[in-house]
Amino acid sequence: MTLAADAGATAAWPWLDPADKGVCERSWSALLRAGALWRGDAAWGALAIERGVGAPSGRSIPWAGWALRICGRVSSPVAAGDAAVAVALVAAGGVDGAPDALARGALAGRLLAQHVEEARVHRWLLGLAELAEASWEHNPVVAAGAAVARSDAGGAREAVALWTAAALLAGDDPAPARRFGEAVTAPLWLLDGLVRLWLDPAVPDLAAPTLTPLLALWLRDPELAPPLLRALAGERASPVRRREIRGLLAGRPYRAALAARARGALASARELAASAPRARPSERALAEAQREFVDALGERLRFFEGLMSFRDVIGAGAALGPPRAQGDLAPDDDADLRAAVAFLLEAAPWQESWEVQRFGVLGSREQPVGHWFVRATILMALIEIGEAGRDVRADAAALLDEIPAGELRYFGDFRELPPDADDLAILLQLIAATGAARERAETWIEVMLANVGDDGVVPTWFYRGPAGPTTPGAAWAGDDCSAVRLNLLAGLLSFDATRFAWLIDANARRVLDAASPDGIQGACFYDDSYTDLAFLRFARLYRQHQERAADAPRTAEIAAVEAAVLSRMLGSQRLDGGFGTPLCTAACLEGAAMTAAPDPLLIERGLRNLGERQLVDGSWPAEPLYRTPMKHGREGHHQGRALTTALCARGFAAARSRLRRGGERRA
Repeated sequence: MTLAADAGATAAWPWLDPADKGVCERSWSALLRAGALWRGDAAWGALAIERGVGAPSGRSIPWAGWALRICGRVSSPVAAGDAAVAVALVAAGGVDGAPDALARGALAGRLLAQHVEEARVHRWLLGLAELAEASWEHNPVVAAGAAVARSDAGGAREAVALWTAAALLAGDDPAPARRFGEAVTAPLWLLDGLVRLWLDPAVPDLAAPTLTPLLALWLRDPELAPPLLRALAGERASPVRRREIRGLLAGRPYRAALAARARGALASARELAASAPRARPSERALAEAQREFVDALGERLRFFEGLMSFRDVIGAGAALGPPRAQGDLAPDDDADLRAAVAFLLEAAPWQESWEVQRFGVLGSREQPVGHWFVRATILMALIEIGEAGRDVRADAAALLDEIPAGELRYFGDFRELPPDADDLAILLQLIAATGAARERAETWIEVMLANVGDDGVVPTWFYRGPAGPTTPGAAWAGDDCSAVRLNLLAGLLSFDATRFAWLIDANARRVLDAASPDGIQGACFYDDSYTDLAFLRFARLYRQHQERAADAPRTAEIAAVEAAVLSRMLGSQRLDGGFGTPLCTAACLEGAAMTAAPDPLLIERGLRNLGERQLVDGSWPAEPLYRTPMKHGREGHHQGRALTTALCARGFAAARSRLRRGGERRA
């Protein structure tokens, strides 16, 4: 291995020389003095050169250093220096402040045009534009069992620029050099992935995580992908997680897959080097450089094979215990849920999550407080979790007794805001779960019935009551919110599906009309993940009603939309095992728990991601949940730590229970 100049750090790449940086900086300075650069180019250009000579500590691919070595064999030192900077500019994608590939290519062409006919430089740039530069996705969607696209073509632009620049300076045909550059693209980026995984202390590809060609190689293998996806789920920055992932990847199956791909790619490159033109001295020099380069890449790959073998022999991951079978729960899953429940019980009545409008609502003098909805949502989640350590139905009954009969409002007695369907929905579910306050619920239902349209559709806001108008204020937005309607459907189905069959049918039809391949349209107060889960919760209750009743006319339509929603939700799992934020991940896990045959790996990855984003007190950080008025007439979203924790714990509990039950769909 080559030793870098700073701190004696081990460098992965051949042909490094501390003097390379000075040579490239002189060429760049000459371009600056000539006035060929825009203001600001100097800063990003300096970064591109630094990275192009292998900094820091030999961990970056030294495109410029290599170009100096290769071009120096066929041209003058000055031309080689300019070509080295040109290649560094082409390879500067991702450098802070660097312009797009077109602008960088124009600068590279300006440097080479000092030594090469302009028409040839123009053709060189057009040829590079046909190739993809290196760009790996950060935390992309990678669903278990889905094919991972090949990424070998990515990064070909940099490798081809490196080898064709020398042919360009020598006046040779660049086609053979281009073919060689394309051939070494795959082993180059595999080696780059190994450097970032084993030598870079920041391990950037794990921290992001990033779908590099190295990870993509392993994830394309149906045998290697499941353990790797499981290991990549959750956080990957801590030393214990890095040891786990490296211990897995040092194993024989992963080394064998890497070795097979690298051997094949290097063999192809070696054949091209052997058959390269040798009629002119410059062609012979370039062919010899290609042969030496392939040998150097092979030596570096063998170094990492030895490193990984050594890690495998000493058992770097032995402390992690034997691998779990797919579908087995991690040993701390119970602790995660217990901690979340303990946090919720200790924090009751969850004032931190109440909505306190200290600036008034849209300019009102009153400072209303909304807490019934929040408390009911958390209590309903605890009842569904069923592992509270004590029966919270008594707490739910006490809350129901606290709410007066008549007009059910989010802000209690604040009359500027009318009663609404969302509050009624959660309280009907709470009543169905506890059996409390059924008589009082009838007074709330009367208000709802006074607002039902001729078509049976229930609006979000209840402006009328049995005794007349419910509010002196103006109309509120979102009177036809699909998410609120789904919540109400769940409440009606839970409370008395037979009695409200006509309302259920009319409002189910309204929701089905709003369904599209892209999602449930018309949700005003909640985001897409919440709305999708609200549909699944409604569909589950409707299915249960259909099994008990003879009249369920929309079963087939609801099942079709349910399948589409599940496909969309569960197909969005990312490389880190999550589906977005913890709240979104919990919603998708709860949805997965409702499927007839869930993928155990999907649930395992999601549980690990959600569990590792939990705070040490058992909670999850507050996330925006539903729209609400903000101060000074603005709009925003209400959020609360207990509210978020309750929904995350509910999704966590549903997925964990489904994984344990195996084939049974949750009732």
